[in-house]
Amino acid sequence: MDAADARTIQAVLAGDIERYAELVDKYQRAAYALAFSLLGNVEDAKDASQEAFISAYRSLPAFQGRAAFSTWLYRIVVNECQDRLRGRSRQPSVVPLGVPEEQASRNGFCLFVDVDDPAAGPTEQAAQRELAHELTAAIARLPLQQRTAFVLHHVQGLPLEDTAAVMRCRVGTVKSHVFRAVTALRTALAPWVKEVA
Repeated sequence: MDAADARTIQAVLAGDIERYAELVDKYQRAAYALAFSLLGNVEDAKDASQEAFISAYRSLPAFQGRAAFSTWLYRIVVNECQDRLRGRSRQPSVVPLGVPEEQASRNGFCLFVDVDDPAAGPTEQAAQRELAHELTAAIARLPLQQRTAFVLHHVQGLPLEDTAAVMRCRVGTVKSHVFRAVTALRTALAPWVKEVA
């Protein structure tokens, strides 16, 4: 576990509860991004990530430090998202990049994959935005386990071992989910990529 996280957790458990804000500040963006990538809805993602931090705070005395705090927190975020997904049947939606967050919040969704290259010309940037839109929509259509493994490993950048810890499964199972997700994404995007290229 990260030494700074360990010190912060010890301080919180010793009664300095204000220090918990350090963990929230450090991991809030990643927790929200994970929740949004699984739920596809701005408000649900905000609620789920906030609930995850509350749950993590309440469960902090049980945290044994065998895994990184972030891995433990991501597991809580995934659980919260799975609970929310069980309660609704609609699929996540997407809108193009460049939509202000307030508008995305009103609409209840936005894009979470950004492939923009600032060095590209206007035509290439437009094509990249369209690719981001298509990729986000394709990820949203993946089965939950594949989507979770793909997002944790490829979007959040977690090693396979940490992804397995978050998902509470074997590394081989994660590899299988990631492989199937990548295969499905290649298939879904193949016609579009050929058209753009």
